[in-house]
Amino acid sequence: MSRTTSSRSKGLEPVPFELIAFDIDGTITQHISSWQFIHEKLGQWDNEAIRYQNQFLAGKISYGKFCRLDAAHWKGMDVETLYGLFQEIGYAKNAVRAIRILKDSGYKLVAVSTGIQFIVDRIKEELGFDYVIGNRLNVRKGKLTGGVTINVKHLGKGRVLRDVLRRLHVPPGKVIVVGDSEGDLSMMRMAGYAIAFNALSPAVRKAADYCCRSGDFMEVCDKILELSATHSGGV
Repeated sequence: MSRTTSSRSKGLEPVPFELIAFDIDGTITQHISSWQFIHEKLGQWDNEAIRYQNQFLAGKISYGKFCRLDAAHWKGMDVETLYGLFQEIGYAKNAVRAIRILKDSGYKLVAVSTGIQFIVDRIKEELGFDYVIGNRLNVRKGKLTGGVTINVKHLGKGRVLRDVLRRLHVPPGKVIVVGDSEGDLSMMRMAGYAIAFNALSPAVRKAADYCCRSGDFMEVCDKILELSATHSGGV
């Protein structure tokens, strides 16, 4: 744990947290990338897909081009088949139970993901999130067109979350963010409190007010409920 108490949540005035913003891939779910999941299920990961990823990580192609090259692989596929495939992705340990407890405790729940609609839509439907946003493979007449709509850019989650908070009328200081990777840093740094869930990155652990290392989402839930009890006027 980098800090036991948030400098952002210190002070004389209590902070009544209202909303929890989650990453999805690798945080709520076990698989670290919904894009990679499709490639692996279709046996494509060891071919062009990993080459495109390496080109993006090396700065040779843009994030938009990387996504478009990936999306082109799946042109013509039946969208319902892909929704079916994504039922195989497991949740993190006790994530379903923990998130339902937090929802019942009165928190608004938001998910911001660079993943694609098959996992993002599933989270909203199964866990009852108030708002979810991710990237979407374009669909026409039930088939993938090979195109993609990028709603959340690489390292752009903070800007997206700000837009969501304005829509929901929640100030950033009343937000708790839960994430696992450097893609979540912009959200974590703007929030009133940040929790790193099994983060491998030193930068993510440093940015977090609390680091969960157990792999059990009930630890996240317990910490948030503890914060609620600490701050009079919390949810």
